[in-house]
Amino acid sequence: MARSVRKFKETVEMRSTWLQRLRSHRSFPMVVIALALLAAACVHVWQRVMVIELAKEVATLRGENRSLVDDTRKLRSEIVALSMATRIERYAVDSLGLQPVTADRLLTLVKESEKDIPYDELTVMFSSIKRIADYLPVLTEAEATARDLRPIKFDTVSNEETPQ
Repeated sequence: MARSVRKFKETVEMRSTWLQRLRSHRSFPMVVIALALLAAACVHVWQRVMVIELAKEVATLRGENRSLVDDTRKLRSEIVALSMATRIERYAVDSLGLQPVTADRLLTLVKESEKDIPYDELTVMFSSIKRIADYLPVLTEAEATARDLRPIKFDTVSNEETPQ
């Protein structure tokens, strides 16, 4: 009788799916618990690695931010030093050849009101061309025929020589 019961049980087990056979095995609960613990340990290690990596990145970015703030402060102080009125005045006198203005030569320009001048595109175009022409270099006919052309000096502070 025991033999027939055993044969019946083996036959029933053979016909069942592999999942049912696996779940009915006596060590299945222990294997599931071990796999769950292993997965939790892997997630914990991965999380720690990511936290350490992000902490390093944050430290690097904070250092970069400190250096950028320091550079910004240095540049602002340099701008203040370069934009001092005495330095600009000295540059204008030495490099550009400008002279200090006396009170009797000082003129105040007042913009004409838009009402007095009739608005017309041709007038606007001519006034724009006149303003541009005021800044163009003046060349006499004698200089042009003698081919004695002087180069335009844009910046006399630079060490480069202008091509002749």
